Amino acid sequence: MPNKKVLTNFHSAIQEVIDAIARKELKSASLKLEITKTEIDNYLDTTSDDEILVELSKYQVLAQHLQNKLNESE
Repeated sequence: MPNKKVLTNFHSAIQEVIDAIARKELKSASLKLEITKTEIDNYLDTTSDDEILVELSKYQVLAQHLQNKLNESE
């Protein structure tokens, strides 16, 4: 079950993706985003804490938005 440290790690990972997109490092951003999305999905599948699920779903939506932006850039 994820804790606050895991959520902080997701925040950092998403920020790294955003930074890579800003630097036009689209391949790096895409790879990092795919790893992050997989990890988010894994945690969503294994937690039952409603508060954590809400937080994870926020990262999931943001990750999907970033994926859409990357797809538009390619």
